[in-house]
Amino acid sequence: MIGDVHGFSVTLRQMIETLNLSSEDRVVLLGDLIDRGPDSFDVIRCAREDHRIFCVKGNHEGMMAANFTMEKIDHPDQDAIAWYHNGGRETVASYFRAFPEDAQGGALQWMMKEDIDWVTELPAHIVLDRWRLVHAGYNPDCGTEEQTEKDLLWIRSAFYRNTHPIDSERTVVFGHTPTMTLYPRSEDRWGEVWFADVELEDGRSASIGMDTCVFHISDHPAVLTALDLQTLEIRSLNRCEPWEEDDRIRARFMH
Repeated sequence: MIGDVHGFSVTLRQMIETLNLSSEDRVVLLGDLIDRGPDSFDVIRCAREDHRIFCVKGNHEGMMAANFTMEKIDHPDQDAIAWYHNGGRETVASYFRAFPEDAQGGALQWMMKEDIDWVTELPAHIVLDRWRLVHAGYNPDCGTEEQTEKDLLWIRSAFYRNTHPIDSERTVVFGHTPTMTLYPRSEDRWGEVWFADVELEDGRSASIGMDTCVFHISDHPAVLTALDLQTLEIRSLNRCEPWEEDDRIRARFMH
């Protein structure tokens, strides 16, 4: 499992390299592949072109699917403006940079449509024998099979503050909420994976938070993290690519 990448493709590719994957290994990206960072276009290329990589949909993919059209770029409505202010502007810019000779032409629009179709079809969660993989979490007031996509992509405190397991047999592995906000706020918790105090009958944590916040603009570590579900080994990598100050200001810290 790899937490929220948020457009940092160099860091993602370096993380994949460090994992020394075999052809039989599988990686799941826990949503929010895009927005804020410098190259969302390349993150999607990495995810789509490597057969070992699977993804669940995040709230940022949901915003992209609803707003990434030439019409909305030229004439943005309120939803598009909200997406741009939450990192969508950087995603749009990465696509235009990828097609410098075709800024308004067919190749760019074809790729936009292909990627929008791809993110639209991403599953909102993946259920395994002992794990649930989801971007945001689950609504504790609904059964696991009665969840709305909105909850799976957007929910926060109602999920992670719940005092009972969502699924008595499966640990929920999620992103979305930066882990330093899940712990009591402390300088030494930045960049750490979060394990819920609530436990399953087999002693495992009921949920594990993976968004160690590779995108933030503070002076704390900016970290991308991977978790091996077979061994529970944690692999962390500090953000690799430089992030220009003007980009950092545009992609200000907004959850």
